[in-house]
Amino acid sequence: MNDSNNTLLEPNANAVLQPRFESSGPLLIAGLREPLDEHAQHKIPQLWQRLVACWDEIPQRVGSADYGLCIHLQGYEYYYMAGCAVWDFAELPETFSPFIIPSQTYAVFTHAGHINNIRVTIDYAFDQWLPNSNYRHASAPENALHFFERYGKKFDPQIGEGDIEIWLPVVSG
Repeated sequence: MNDSNNTLLEPNANAVLQPRFESSGPLLIAGLREPLDEHAQHKIPQLWQRLVACWDEIPQRVGSADYGLCIHLQGYEYYYMAGCAVWDFAELPETFSPFIIPSQTYAVFTHAGHINNIRVTIDYAFDQWLPNSNYRHASAPENALHFFERYGKKFDPQIGEGDIEIWLPVVSG
């Protein structure tokens, strides 16, 4: 393993290593989605650009946070959804996909640094924190939320930093 691979599971020096726990949901999300594959690092930013270009077409938006959802379909199939919270799905144009983030407990990890390095925080949460915690991942075997990213008011998309969190559904166990 070379030195560049060794850093994949080490969180950014500024990262919050221990999560806080939140009970949250249900939360209705409307947005655009794409299957996740080997081109995800290029597809996800393009998906966000497409969504930002049509923000005004999403009716009944609520709050100022934006959400990136990783949804497990089945087996090794996942899709990513870029979206925002809405009051309900009434009058949602067919262009947009609906998804309900379930009500449950989440381990919330703060991502410090640039958005391009978000995978480091996600890998840390799943590969280091979760196996060493008293929790297990609370995800159904198919058609379920795997985790989500929350981009708050202080996130600056121009520089790709600030107010980014990873929400991992967990249960004691």
